[in-house]
Amino acid sequence: MENTVSGMSSADVMGGQHNSNAQPSNRFIAAVHETGPSIPNSPSSEVQFISQVRSGLLPAEAQRQMRELATMLSLTVKEIATILATPERSYARHLVKAGDAIPPLTTVQAERLLLLRAVASHGLSVFEDQGKFNRWLRRPLKLLQDQSPLQLLDTVTGFRLVDQVLGRMEQGVYS
Repeated sequence: MENTVSGMSSADVMGGQHNSNAQPSNRFIAAVHETGPSIPNSPSSEVQFISQVRSGLLPAEAQRQMRELATMLSLTVKEIATILATPERSYARHLVKAGDAIPPLTTVQAERLLLLRAVASHGLSVFEDQGKFNRWLRRPLKLLQDQSPLQLLDTVTGFRLVDQVLGRMEQGVYS
């Protein structure tokens, strides 16, 4: 078994079946990389992150980011609505309204959108290929009790766990 820790191989945390041809804009990829490679984990960066969540995103910017992340990660309406803790119909309303009619995100929705952006950035950094990362997101992992990383993104703890797994992969530790 190659690169194992605790008896798990790289196959336990790599690979997948889902294929994506969706390509986000270069501007969005640059914006994703500006968020840093992972979820904040030091007190000062966490306080800055909380401040950003509380100040919110302009509705049009939030709408753009939701669309771009959904495209970049090949997420269905149901998947991104679940991640954002939003009913599907509310999420759909965010996508079709324009200008001042776009409803603002709640603090919970804004936090999850920013966390999703951070995980997307970290995943792209680790895999260096959007399609591979998207497939990995959907593949059940033994490490996650046969759940896919995507299934865990319905909680803030799940975001942290997925980010930690990506961090281990980045360091060559497959546990």
